[in-house]
Amino acid sequence: MASFKSHPVFFTSILLAGALTAGQAWLLFSQSGQIGKERSLIDQKKQVLQGFASQNPFPSRENLATVESSRAQVEKVREEIRGELRSTSDVAQKIASAKVPATSTYAYFDLSYYVERVRAAAEAASIRTALDTRFGFTDYTKTGPEGELIPAVFIQRQYAEYLMTALIASQPAEFVGLQRERPLTAEQKRLHDEAVAAGQTSSLSADSGTAGDFFTIDPGTSARVPGFVETQPFRITFIGYTSALRNFLNELASFKLPVVVRSVEVEALNKDASGQAPTPRPAATPVFGDASQNGAVVIEEQPLVVPTESRFTVTVEIVSLVDKNQAPAATP
Repeated sequence: MASFKSHPVFFTSILLAGALTAGQAWLLFSQSGQIGKERSLIDQKKQVLQGFASQNPFPSRENLATVESSRAQVEKVREEIRGELRSTSDVAQKIASAKVPATSTYAYFDLSYYVERVRAAAEAASIRTALDTRFGFTDYTKTGPEGELIPAVFIQRQYAEYLMTALIASQPAEFVGLQRERPLTAEQKRLHDEAVAAGQTSSLSADSGTAGDFFTIDPGTSARVPGFVETQPFRITFIGYTSALRNFLNELASFKLPVVVRSVEVEALNKDASGQAPTPRPAATPVFGDASQNGAVVIEEQPLVVPTESRFTVTVEIVSLVDKNQAPAATP
């Protein structure tokens, strides 16, 4: 103690040095533990890296060649499909080259001439039609479509005329109606989408069209894929024998236009009081020799199946692919 009092600075320095040495020893011990953890983590990372390296995830040249070959084949098939959908028939070329009416008045006359042509063709084929029918365009009896809708209505009119021409050539007994999808302006589409999103009935729904010109195709059956595939749906109703339906479907299958038949509904007509189709009458009883001599009763021969008219409703879509490479229209 006397030594400490006689040399306080010396002993204080020794104490401080000891404390510093102990602190450094503790720090080294704690850091060594952290270093051990870091080394363990590095070893784990090395093992994962070695595992990836052993799996060789990157494609070899052979794999790259296979992928390129598959891609080329898929692109070839895609272009073949595009070529099919870009029908090159006379009908398709005529529609593609047709000039869109410049004004609502011109569009009105275009629709009026369409009605006259179809009505004259139906009368020449002895097909019954309602006197006031406009063949799917009753909304434009007195005026044409507004400016923004002219292109959409014009393409619908061209497709409708092809369908009506095919139907008339199929020789049905009666034309009942043609329905199409309601075309909407940008503002009408916005209001329609807002009403649907709010759970309300839109005033622009298919049921609000004049004389039932419009219908909405079931999205579950439609070929439409927004941004990739566009379609123009139509529903044609007519009365006739099965041969008329068969001829109509065969014409559509000729693929003068890329038409896809979505559904065919059949309702038998000429039903009896019970609501059932008439029962086929029996065929004639076979008679051998002279009926007057063997006493057989001759029954007038009847067909095994009695032909009956039916009401047919055919829903179709005319398909077109969205061209993503097409340059957007310039803004004026």
